[in-house]
Amino acid sequence: MITATVGEAGVNRPADVRLVQTLLNDRSEDPASPLPVDGVCGPITVASIRHFQARTLGFCRQDGLVAPGGATMRALAPVTPQVPAAIPAEPLPAAIVAAAQAAQRASGVPACISLAQWILESGRGAHMPPESNNPFGIKATANQPCVYARTREVVDGKSLFIEARFRKFGSIGEAFAAHARLLADFPPYRPAMAEVGNPDAFAEKLTGVYATDPQYGAALIAIMRGSNLYSYDVAA
Repeated sequence: MITATVGEAGVNRPADVRLVQTLLNDRSEDPASPLPVDGVCGPITVASIRHFQARTLGFCRQDGLVAPGGATMRALAPVTPQVPAAIPAEPLPAAIVAAAQAAQRASGVPACISLAQWILESGRGAHMPPESNNPFGIKATANQPCVYARTREVVDGKSLFIEARFRKFGSIGEAFAAHARLLADFPPYRPAMAEVGNPDAFAEKLTGVYATDPQYGAALIAIMRGSNLYSYDVAA
């Protein structure tokens, strides 16, 4: 169980936040768009708590707060769960590491960034738009192969679900290559590419550009540090 409050104006100890985020994902109506399990209680986590309180508990006033032993925590964890780790302990798949490193050699995008986004965007490949081979949430343009999937976005500070067109790739390696080309070549990512030697700064520059979550960069940094993804970087 959690040791202190999680959510709006909560104590938000990272281990407690990770547990609540994992439980919310387990009970989500949209498994293809999971919360990042990063221990950071940002606006999307608070909005997800409020949504759970309204949908599952029928609260007329959703305070966005999970308290130890409270009604929201009891509904999230009717039995005592094992506290999950923020990042699974098993090694990263060799094919995924190789794809990230090949993308870095071709584009300069740090492998640790690609790997952190793979973990954050897809839950280590477990949550992708069906039949897409697209772990990065890359949207499709008019003439590109695509699939449709429901996704969570932050619009004007509010967490909303929308139906979006996502790129369909022939393989995961193709997706990593396209992801790196997007960051390397698309003008909005030039500030990030100016920080290729500083992955933490690179991650911060993706906030509000790659994703609308205002905690996006912080989430990537937490993942990179927690799993020492920096060790996978190679010379571009």
